[in-house]
Amino acid sequence: MTDKVQKVAVLGGSFDPVTDAHLEIIRALSAKFSRVVVLPCYISPFKQEGCYASGEDRVKMLRKVTADLENVKVSKWEIKREKVSYSVDAVRHYQEKYEGAEIYFVIGSDCLAGLPEWKDADYLAQNAVFYLIRRPGYAVSKKVIEPLKALGFRFKSAGVKVSDCSSALVRASVAFGKAGDYVPAEAAEYIEKHELYTQFVPFVKAFRVFGVKSERIEHTFRAVKAGITLAKLHGEDIAEVTTALILHDVGKYASAELLEKQEITVPLYDLYAKTAPAVLHAHVSAAIARSYCKVSDRIADAIRKHTTGDAEMSVLDKIVYLADATEEGRDYEGVVQLRRLAAKDLDRAMLYSLKATVKNLKSEGKPICEDTVFALKKFTEIRKAVLTAKRAAPVFGVQSEEPIKREEQAMGICPAELKKGDSKALAYYIAERADEKKGRDILVVDIGQKTVIADYFVIVGAGSTTAVKAIADYVDEKLSKDCGIEPIRRDVSPKWAVIDYGGVILHVQHEEAREFYRLDKLWDNGDNIVRFRR
Repeated sequence: MTDKVQKVAVLGGSFDPVTDAHLEIIRALSAKFSRVVVLPCYISPFKQEGCYASGEDRVKMLRKVTADLENVKVSKWEIKREKVSYSVDAVRHYQEKYEGAEIYFVIGSDCLAGLPEWKDADYLAQNAVFYLIRRPGYAVSKKVIEPLKALGFRFKSAGVKVSDCSSALVRASVAFGKAGDYVPAEAAEYIEKHELYTQFVPFVKAFRVFGVKSERIEHTFRAVKAGITLAKLHGEDIAEVTTALILHDVGKYASAELLEKQEITVPLYDLYAKTAPAVLHAHVSAAIARSYCKVSDRIADAIRKHTTGDAEMSVLDKIVYLADATEEGRDYEGVVQLRRLAAKDLDRAMLYSLKATVKNLKSEGKPICEDTVFALKKFTEIRKAVLTAKRAAPVFGVQSEEPIKREEQAMGICPAELKKGDSKALAYYIAERADEKKGRDILVVDIGQKTVIADYFVIVGAGSTTAVKAIADYVDEKLSKDCGIEPIRRDVSPKWAVIDYGGVILHVQHEEAREFYRLDKLWDNGDNIVRFRR
């Protein structure tokens, strides 16, 4: 028998457990649809390891938190099937159950990119409208949505953007006594009563044994949150990331006497205690994790590397290192940029962080661990290789070069091409450095067809005589220190600085001098000048 309803929203997922964000979505759907089907899966095709709570427990929690929503039905249909669940099966089922109704399949913006690979994607495109929920960090861009529409997929925006709260974070929060911060009260009570999601509890209990202070526990939880996000973005095992980050500082306050009492041996303890006390806790924590908590060598190694980095780092290692460095409580200079890089490219983020660490240690006159030195060398080589490959791509010009220049600016790396006499690369590198120093109306002028004195001029405006000197000195210093490139000639006057690098000549001009001499007009061919920001 079919139910006569007009519009049906089907919301599938593991709901392992149901979170505040889930309930937020369900309530929004309830206000817009005549029937909302909440469909906890038996085993999601994206989670072949299954769920942490039973289907019965997940259904009970869902029914408790949606009891006041009359048009919401929590269905056991997928769980009863006891086999891998696919969206197309649900669409077919509810088309039959709600004959004649419009079926809307709810999807998060984080799932859009893989939609064409879903089972029977053609059928889904023809028979369901995807009701799109915007997830934090996953913008719905034309670049993503238009190709899907061209394949026949239909979308309707829910018009809401829900808060970000993953079930993985809830499972971790149970061990810290924080589940109530992320799930509805009814679910939190159920979780506590039935002792669900306790897999991380033994690790947190170790905090008391090894004297971890309360403020360090709060930092640890924030690091776990950051790590879960990075694990999702980069496809790493969330449970391993969570375990490593829960234990990454467990040895922070453990004394030698306590370690001996617990029969925990830390390799090279005396050496690190004497020569590198700031990184000792990483080695102690790794030893505790391995011996006391019985974690895998892979997890223990990630803990050991989380302070210094290492020349050989797995994806897990990088995520643990970066989650510790970027958790939301960190507020040092450069952390916002590091968070952005970590979300996009782990290797770039590692290089950025390691360079900043070495710079800070040098400025403070502190020793630099050998592991950090080797790590910095390795990640520098990785980034240079990537940039060299990009520059060698068949398409080479201002448009394709711009992302490379932005990377070089963020990393502070001098491209290898500068040392090979590539005047164009040098010109854009100089323009980037001038831009960093707030140069105005920067132009890159190709003069190679008009004169033999150089291949390029870089013309930079300055608002004061002080700025003229500051910009010229900054560019000169960056090329010297970072690239080993020294000028052939350097003439600096209050209103006009000229630095000749052979193939490229930099002109930094006070606004008065620039307006009077108008170098750009003098050397303009009509198509040889590129305006470089501002």
